[in-house]
Amino acid sequence: MLETKLSPIATIAIIFVSAMFGLYRIPLSNAAESTVNANPRIIYWPAPQVWQTEYGHIMWNSGGIDATSIAWSPSGEILFIAGSDRFVVINASTWSPISDSCNLWGYSGQGVFDSFVISPNDSKIFYVNTSYVFAPSSAIYSMSLGGSDPTFITYVNSCSSCVPTFFDLSSDGMTLLYTEFAENYSTYPYTRFSRIWKVNLETSERSLILELEGPDNQIFSVRFSPSDDKIAFSTYTGVWIINSDGTHLTRIADILENSIAMHLNWAPNGTMLTYTEVDYGGRSDYHPYNIWWPNSNITAINVDGSNKHTIFYGAACWTWSPLNGSIAAFIKIIGRGVPYLIDLSLPISSDPDSDGDGLSDREEIFCGYFNPLDPTDLYKDYDNDGLSNLEEYEFNIKRSGVGTYPLNLLNPDTDGDGLSDGVEIKVFRTDPTRRDTDGDGIDDGLEAAATGLSAFVSVLPEGWIRMTLQWSNKTMYVSTNSSVLGVVFNSTSMVLSISVGGPDGTTGIANITIPMEMITSLSAVSVTLDNQPIEFQINQVGSYAQIYVEYHHSFHELTAHLSSSGVGIGGVDLTGIMSYWWLMLSITIVAVASIIALIIVKRR
Repeated sequence: MLETKLSPIATIAIIFVSAMFGLYRIPLSNAAESTVNANPRIIYWPAPQVWQTEYGHIMWNSGGIDATSIAWSPSGEILFIAGSDRFVVINASTWSPISDSCNLWGYSGQGVFDSFVISPNDSKIFYVNTSYVFAPSSAIYSMSLGGSDPTFITYVNSCSSCVPTFFDLSSDGMTLLYTEFAENYSTYPYTRFSRIWKVNLETSERSLILELEGPDNQIFSVRFSPSDDKIAFSTYTGVWIINSDGTHLTRIADILENSIAMHLNWAPNGTMLTYTEVDYGGRSDYHPYNIWWPNSNITAINVDGSNKHTIFYGAACWTWSPLNGSIAAFIKIIGRGVPYLIDLSLPISSDPDSDGDGLSDREEIFCGYFNPLDPTDLYKDYDNDGLSNLEEYEFNIKRSGVGTYPLNLLNPDTDGDGLSDGVEIKVFRTDPTRRDTDGDGIDDGLEAAATGLSAFVSVLPEGWIRMTLQWSNKTMYVSTNSSVLGVVFNSTSMVLSISVGGPDGTTGIANITIPMEMITSLSAVSVTLDNQPIEFQINQVGSYAQIYVEYHHSFHELTAHLSSSGVGIGGVDLTGIMSYWWLMLSITIVAVASIIALIIVKRR
């Protein structure tokens, strides 16, 4: 009965408390989350790994993938990425990997010639094997999405010198289309020819669709149209379309001199073709490894030869989503092949940042230590030297530029002078790449020890740092979200000065913890910013005095005067308690409501 009479009032109180929690809840993390708004954005990137050996050495695996080819399944639900060391199957609904396989049986990589096709029912992947284990005949195999159960489909070369390169499947999966290239060494000069073949996978019947002779007619890509009634292919000289029965050959696009067209793909509606136009130097010098991929561009053209235009620069292997005519997957060359997803109906970034952490994919990948899909790794400290990964990266860029790294993200003491890199930069203002910064013949570590101040710096979550300072068996702590460019402790005047900085327009916060035995009283402590008094809060917690101060970011000298000789605006810190005023108020309301309810019950 009592429970019934109390419940309405208790319910109101609980609702009110819940509302207070909802309005004033404290965020657990302000770290940026991976964003899906980047356009284009990386589809898949194995995370780097950092670990420490039993001997204390920090080891590193950069992760990532070097993609060479992308294939979209006819259903649009599967995306296959072929890399130089792995084969990845992606669920196109969740963008998560279904499988990640290495060293597939029966496959020998062909570099830029990699060509794969997913079966219409999304169950198998078809690929060409050119391993000399099977010489003189090369073959097409199928395998499961996980890379198992390799199955021989058919031999594809018609002579001992013929090499299969590109192929495709009809939309019903019953007809195989492939090309072969050969040189006839029985004549001089050698005769070169390229062929396009069709194979009925039920009857194994093979028919020749086209044969081209001459060095300019090597075929570099071949694709069925969405309706299977036409075939598109590319050569040195142009992009061509021919009927599936071998009739009506038409060139729809010319290729620039010293360029090559590869990775042909039909748009889903069958009215447009896209291909990678690549600068490779000279035709007589052609070799897959001579291709200068950063100069590769994605070109689009209507099947009637009109409206030829570039739709993306610095990319390769463009493939359209079968479900959406504005979405495509492609490979962008950033030192290696990086698989991207793009939506042409949205604004496009020329220098994308897939994880939204402020550092572009290009910068993260070229650095080699970061994961362009992890927005938190910039604020980690791999070598525990007191510098975040981002700080070490920025230090290196300012000192030496991209590609050279005087500071090693995996070495806490780069110059070996006994001071960690973070302590050198943030406390003693010495050069972490030189043992003797001032050139006086004494290592920085020995000079720092002579000051009587020792320090340890660690990186906290969300980019904060914590400094532990020891002087005369006394320990001080500084936690701040600012960058710290130096610390000076004057034991004579009992003054602790910290050089702080940060992005304009943001708020800097510093928490300074001092042993009570180092100050005469809380009221004797003062704080200045650039020698000007600044408001602060102070309270005693156990045997320590805690100072809290906020300031507008720029570059400042923040100084805590621990004796009464300083000038500043002091105050007792109530924020430790009052920051939870909403919780206290809520508890009070619940208590009052309960008392009122009890009074009502007793009166009844």
